[in-house]
Amino acid sequence: MGRNHAKYRCQSSPAAPRGVRSRDRWRWRLCWVTVALLLALLMGGVRTMPGGANALVPQPLVAQTTADETTPGESPSPSNAPLSQSSPSGRLVGNAIDGFPVVLDGKELFRVKVGLEGVSAEERAAILTQRIQAAVVDSSITPDDIRAETGETQSVIWAGDKVLFTIRPADEAIYGRPHPELAAMAVDWIQQALIDYREARTLQRTAINLVAIVVSTLILVIFLRGLFFLCSKLSSRIQTQRENGTLALRIRSIPLLGAGATSYLLQSLIQLLRMGLMLFALYLYVPFVLSQFPATEAIGDSLLRDIADRLSALAQGFVAYLPNLLMLGVLALITYYVIEFAKQVIIELGRQDVYPWFYPEWVSPTIRLATFFIAAIAFVIAGPFLPGFGSPAFQGVSLFVGALLTLGSSSAVANALAGIILIYTRAFRIGDFIRIDNILGEVQDKSLFVTRVITPRQETVTIPNASVLNSNVTNFSAICREAGGYLVLQTTVTLGYDVPWRKIHAVMIEAALATPNIQATPAPFVLQTALNDFNVSYTLSAYTAAPNQMPLIYSALHQNIQDHCNAADIEILSPGYTALRDGNHSTIPADYLPEDYTAPAFGIHQTQPRNGQVS
Repeated sequence: MGRNHAKYRCQSSPAAPRGVRSRDRWRWRLCWVTVALLLALLMGGVRTMPGGANALVPQPLVAQTTADETTPGESPSPSNAPLSQSSPSGRLVGNAIDGFPVVLDGKELFRVKVGLEGVSAEERAAILTQRIQAAVVDSSITPDDIRAETGETQSVIWAGDKVLFTIRPADEAIYGRPHPELAAMAVDWIQQALIDYREARTLQRTAINLVAIVVSTLILVIFLRGLFFLCSKLSSRIQTQRENGTLALRIRSIPLLGAGATSYLLQSLIQLLRMGLMLFALYLYVPFVLSQFPATEAIGDSLLRDIADRLSALAQGFVAYLPNLLMLGVLALITYYVIEFAKQVIIELGRQDVYPWFYPEWVSPTIRLATFFIAAIAFVIAGPFLPGFGSPAFQGVSLFVGALLTLGSSSAVANALAGIILIYTRAFRIGDFIRIDNILGEVQDKSLFVTRVITPRQETVTIPNASVLNSNVTNFSAICREAGGYLVLQTTVTLGYDVPWRKIHAVMIEAALATPNIQATPAPFVLQTALNDFNVSYTLSAYTAAPNQMPLIYSALHQNIQDHCNAADIEILSPGYTALRDGNHSTIPADYLPEDYTAPAFGIHQTQPRNGQVS
């Protein structure tokens, strides 16, 4: 959204791209075109007014009746009161019990409950409506021309020299009032309706309505410009905080969203809020404008009434939901304190000086598990108090989620359970140097579903926890971390029998002590692990407290063994022999040979060939 209104930031940021400025111009053009169309519609509505009531001239009567005998009588409101306050007719629906409305200019005057012979109550109401409309648009009829002439058994309502309707004894029986009283009330209401009808169509009232429309339009434009400006400023501030890296969302020490994701979320919320406020402003503006003129007043009143009904329904729904909301608040408060109590208990269990059987590394995952289970139980209890609980939509979503978890999450559940088991078996920690099958490296991450290991070649290997649980795990760091001991590194060298083994021991131990990260105490030692056919296997064992450096330590140790053997005139090779011993020095070390020992010479023997020639 900040891009769409970058022109508000031109004082503190580089010029907006041409495409952005173009979109802003088209947006404002569309806004003004919309306002212009509304004004044109309203002006078209004004032209239909009388002089203005030409469009409202009544059609021919539904039934032709005489002034005295067949003119339908009037019967007032749905209650037993003869006449009620006029109500808007946007949703006026008649029936035999409540009566049928008599309407003028979209407003209900009264209702007819009684018909006449050959004329139903509905037809009677329609005839009365058309006659009253014809009377009010007749400029020769004044409010004083609406009068009642009362007889012994009935009253006749006149408009000038024309009969509007007659109130008969049947009407008296329905409403329990004498006909003179009903006639007087009917005359008062019709006179007031005529005055309101004509006043709404005067030039002065039209001018006032036009001024109100212009003022409301200016207010709407100012509101929209202010809304765009405010949203642009908010977007600029969000972008600045994102660039400064201060927009990450955290709950205590737990990161929830990074700066980029938080920025996107806030920008989307701003756009949604801006759109909602724009629609709400138009939703108020359009009905207000339409209600300023009689030609469109019914539409405007209907929209305004719809807004009022929706707001009333929303308020009533909120008030009706307050007990459930209170229960949810109490449940949330109880859940919060139960979780905090569980955290304190688990933290206390993690103290090594009190409960040695509960290891400190169990504290954090146990708190997370306890929080999850307590929250899940609270959600199940809170379910009946949630809005929409028990509705078909809620049940459908529940069934879908249940089927999804049942059919598609078997491997995920297996990995999650394996992750929990690995936590409580303490097989390894983050930072340990381990081997899982043939994968050697340092543990980089250990989550509920996978374990990540970074190898000495800087390769990150992701292993599902179910595979880890089913494999042999060798932890090279556990002895150093838990017992304060040392990891033993071993390497084997094969040398001939002609080199004294004591000399080899000394040289190999000296080479080990010269290697970085090899401990002098405990001292390295050498074991003769095998007497092979042609050589002896010497295994050097050395202690280290840096298992993570094991590949580098091995490399340095092998280098030192080579250097020290060369300096001691020990040739590192594995000799091979055949059964021919003539001319070869004995492989027994010189210290074990007699002082007069000399290597035997090769023996050459002459043989006589069969043909008598010497070979």
